[in-house]
Amino acid sequence: MGAMLFAVLAVAAQLDRNYIREKTLEGHQAAAAKGHHGGRPTVIGDDMLIFARALKDKGTPTSDIAEKLVIKTGKNAGRHPRSPRSTALSDSGA
Repeated sequence: MGAMLFAVLAVAAQLDRNYIREKTLEGHQAAAAKGHHGGRPTVIGDDMLIFARALKDKGTPTSDIAEKLVIKTGKNAGRHPRSPRSTALSDSGA
């Protein structure tokens, strides 16, 4: 009798989870249709990446490149990215 009760509760919990997931996905789709996409804003934009790669191609050390880069938006605006070893500066994508 007790096992059956837990089985019924488990099914109810799974149905509730599926309902919440469906509504969440609907909300994500509605937001995307309005142009709102979740996630953090990019720190290194296209122009900053081009500038950094040009400096790297000239042989500038990575630590010097990081000091020259400045974040344009967000709470860290006006500061340079903390990590001099950014994945955007790696040779793998260039």
